[in-house]
Amino acid sequence: MESGNGGAQDVRVQAERAMEGVQERVEELRGYAEDAGEWVRSFARERPVAAVAIAAGVGFLLGRLFARS
Repeated sequence: MESGNGGAQDVRVQAERAMEGVQERVEELRGYAEDAGEWVRSFARERPVAAVAIAAGVGFLLGRLFARS
């Protein structure tokens, strides 16, 4: 027969493993975000007019979308 503490310990171990998995995923996403940010910065440096036009277009579309809400 199991003591009452064994089940709680199993749950704790499973929670720690799940948390480690979540932390790994967050680190992966952080890496992707940093790469995307660098790409956006380099695009804006190389093509500033296009970057401003795209930002204005996205802002216009978001404004229209939220104005209808």
